[in-house]
Amino acid sequence: MLIRTLNTATKNKIANAVRLGIKADKAGVAALDLLIATGFDKVTDYVSPKSNGSTIHPDEWTALKAAIALGFTKTNQALLEKPTKSLTETQKSDKRYWQQQLGARIGDFKAQLSKRLNVDKSDGAGSRNRPLDQRVRDNLNDVIKVCQSAEEPSFDVIDMIVKVKIALTVLDTPILLSNR
Repeated sequence: MLIRTLNTATKNKIANAVRLGIKADKAGVAALDLLIATGFDKVTDYVSPKSNGSTIHPDEWTALKAAIALGFTKTNQALLEKPTKSLTETQKSDKRYWQQQLGARIGDFKAQLSKRLNVDKSDGAGSRNRPLDQRVRDNLNDVIKVCQSAEEPSFDVIDMIVKVKIALTVLDTPILLSNR
């Protein structure tokens, strides 16, 4: 068997990649610390305000995305600002990618906060460690998504969505001692 060796250039690139990764991790922790100090301290603060269960105001969401965009190159920031109709197909594709990156970076903060709050217990159990209300909320939201994407439903999809949204409100209703 041939033993492979790493040349000096490869070792230097690996070391630099690790160094930059550690620096990025530390910067992410510092940014999350400031977000938490500013009040963005719930995992649901990192969910689009268009989604059920989100606790972020649309203006806060816009501000968060704008702050993330500041980390992109000036060229990509400018691309995000341009009206989509004025772009070539390649530019539209690039813009879509960078718009997705905004969400992905918010998702990175959400995952980091979730880990910090120990929402994901990291024992391999995954969703079984979520609180009951969160599991039910996630499942009800999934029902809404499935209904919204149904092409030829065999039932009244609008009625189903309305009823599922009513069920979601039950999760936010406090339990009175007399109801137990």
